[in-house]
Formats: sequence, C-alpha cells, structure tokens
Amino acid sequence: MPELPSASADDRPSMARRRFLGATAGAAAISTLLNPATASAAAATRTGVPAPADRGLHRPVRFGVNYVPSENWWFSWSDWKRASIAADLDDIASLGMDHIRIMLLWSELQPNATYVRGEQLDRLEELLDLADDRHLDVQVTVLNGAVSGVLFVPPYLIDNGNGKIRNVLTDPVAIEREQWVLGRIAERIGRHRRFMGFDLSNEIHWFAIPLGMTATQAQGDAWHTALFDTCEKVAPGRIHVSGIDHWPWQNNAYWTRHGLATAGTMTANHTWAGWTQVIQRYGSLSTASTHYSEFFIELIKAFHTDLDRKVWIEETGVSTVWMNAADIPSWTERSIRSMADCDHLFGITWWDSHDLNPKLSGYVDLEYDLGLFTNDRRIKPIGRTIRKVIAEFDAHPPAPRVRTTALVLPDDMIPAADYGGFFEPFMKLVAAGTRPAVVLRSRSADTAYLAARGIERLVTLDQA
Repeated sequence: MPELPSASADDRPSMARRRFLGATAGAAAISTLLNPATASAAAATRTGVPAPADRGLHRPVRFGVNYVPSENWWFSWSDWKRASIAADLDDIASLGMDHIRIMLLWSELQPNATYVRGEQLDRLEELLDLADDRHLDVQVTVLNGAVSGVLFVPPYLIDNGNGKIRNVLTDPVAIEREQWVLGRIAERIGRHRRFMGFDLSNEIHWFAIPLGMTATQAQGDAWHTALFDTCEKVAPGRIHVSGIDHWPWQNNAYWTRHGLATAGTMTANHTWAGWTQVIQRYGSLSTASTHYSEFFIELIKAFHTDLDRKVWIEETGVSTVWMNAADIPSWTERSIRSMADCDHLFGITWWDSHDLNPKLSGYVDLEYDLGLFTNDRRIKPIGRTIRKVIAEFDAHPPAPRVRTTALVLPDDMIPAADYGGFFEPFMKLVAAGTRPAVVLRSRSADTAYLAARGIERLVTLDQA
C-alpha cells in the first residue's frame, strides 16, 4: 500500500496497520455484520479492552449514526483533517454506537468516466482505519449526486455541447461507469474488516428529479438489479442496500414497492416524520409522529417475499424547525422504542452525528440543527437520550412484539399519500393499544403466510 501523502511521520505507524479480512475470513463477514453480538465479541477479543460499541453482546438491533464531519462537512474528502475526524469518531463511539454511514461526493470521487481520484480512496481507507480503532463498522454510500439538498454532478455526465445530462438510471454508458466505480472502490476497501457494504446512493431520486431524469418503475427495478449484481460480484457477502426515503413508496415512482422490498441484502428506508409533515400535521408527541417509523417498518414488511428479510431504518432524525427543543428527547426515545418493538429490524442509524458547521452557507435551516453533538462537539440532549437508550438496550435487550393483528392494505393503494386512507387507521389501532402488522390484501387468504408471521386477526379498513 502506498503511503498516504497527507500523513505526518507520527501518523504513519498507525496508518500502516491495514485491517483487511484474510482470504478464509470473507465467508464469515456477512454473519458478523448482521449480528452485532458476533462483531462485539470479535472486537473485544482482538483488543482486550471493550469499547462502548463492544458492550452490546445481546443488542437486539444495531445502533449507528450518519456521520457528518464537524469541521468541513463532506468537503472533508478534499480538505482532510485527520485529527478532527478522529475526534468526531470518538464522540460517536462514546454514545455506544456500533456503526456509521458515510457519504462520498460523486463529482469529487469520479470527475471523469474512467478516473477515480486516488487521494479520495486513500482517505476512505484511512477513515475505515480510524473507525476500526473505535470498533465502528462503516456503510459506504457511493453514487451521491444529492446530499443535504446540494447537487454533485460528475462532469463526465454532462454533454458539453448541449448541457444535457445522461440519465444515471437508464443510460447504458452511465450505468456501466457506475458499476466500474463500485469495482474500483471495492479493490481498495472491499476486504477491510470494518467495511459493512455499499449503499448505492443517498436518495438518488432527489438527484434525478431536479435534473429531469425520468425512469419507469421497470427501469428503476432493472437499475437496482444491475447495480446490486455488481456489488455482490466485487464485494461478496457484505450488506448492500439502496438508501431510499419515503417518496418512492408514497408516490409509486421510479421503483415498484415489490422491487424495493426484494432488491439488495435488506430493505433500507429513511423515515422522516418532519419532511413528510406528520409532525406538523398531528403534533410533535402524537401517536402518529412518534410511531411514524414503526408504521414504515411494518408497511415495508408487507411487501417482503422472504420473511427473514430485514428492514434498516438508515436515516431518521428531528429538528427544532419541526418541534420545540423540549419535546425532542421524548420524541426521540418514543420513536426508538416503537421501532425496536418491530421484529426483523436490522438497525437504526440516526441523522446525524454533528451539527453542520455554520461557516458553510446555503443549506436549509434544519441541516444546521440535526446533530447529536453541536458543531464544537458538545453533546446535546438528544445525544444523551440516545446514549441512555442504547445502554439500557445493551443491559436489558427488549424483545420485539409478536403482532397478532394485521391491518389489510389493498395492493394498489399508495399507503401514506392519503393519510386518511391507511395511515390514520393504522395509528388509530396503535392509539387503542393494538400494535398491528400490515398484510397485503392479495395475501390475506394465505393461511400458511399468516401463520408464519404469527398473524391471527385481520382488520380491514372499513373495520378500522
């Protein structure tokens, strides 16, 4: 491995300790990543000193955070501050987190169709090494054309004659270059023991929509198939997901819901009760607000064909733009407890670690307010709340609920676009003390399926 050009002489000894899986260890990677108990035990054995993330030997779900560098946001890839990033990761580890999700910036990573910037790969590897020192696994989000409302368009996608941008979901050349860059990253970090896997993109539809990139649902599903096939080829046995929020589920656009529920290793979703106006519509500490992520987990599971498939709440968070600061800790704790009440939940990854640095302009107000820590690394009340819940779950793991009652969803119904149609009946059941599952109407007569899910009673919308 080449020396990292930005490393000082004092840095090099630690940076030279490459953390890669041996050839015989690759087969065990996925079970270690899926099972936090295995990962924690392995880390404790390796170091002899349990770090915060290594105490959760019986943790029922994985807890992590979307890392946002406190000093230079994700412009850090070009303005690297090792000491600052190490301090940020210390903050995250102090909460008891076991993983982070990180963002590459597509235009900086791959400015040319056949070129990946070497220092970006160096720094990505260094970040995984720093995370390893703190027993944090890392999910690497790659094709990020949109992060926090800012667009990052790789120059090679733009036709310099007419300014037209290749459609990243349908253009064969663009897709082939996306597959190529996944391979180049995997060559560098694919066997690193802290590499969880690839997240294809951060809500790529929010890159496509403002740039006029359209795709049929069949084309969207085909894009997922092609990219996930590549992920498994170049980084086999890892956790590969697509970072999608509520929008495609609520608008029946870009992908089919069945496609979203079968593509990749598990179904990732970003559940934002504020962006969807649920907090504003129903109240900050209402049942609808505090159980919103639970609703989405159960909705997603209705579309799973593999009943062992897991759901990953890969983003959720809250801002004082949406509710009073005094309500945020209570909202956070209630939301986490309601999510943990669902079976087949892989993990909860909060957005985000640190408030956005106020020296950076042009972001919407709430982006400066979403951290568990302030920009100068002081823990906020929400951070203390999450730290407390993680410690409790580590010491006394809650058992997910067996949901014996299910609300029946018509297959062609878009479940949250019309809040009164399905969302409110679901929440009425929750408020009345029933924590329902969701079953598609087409499967409501499948007795073997219902029995496998532990469902004994079906409630139709007219009954609810």
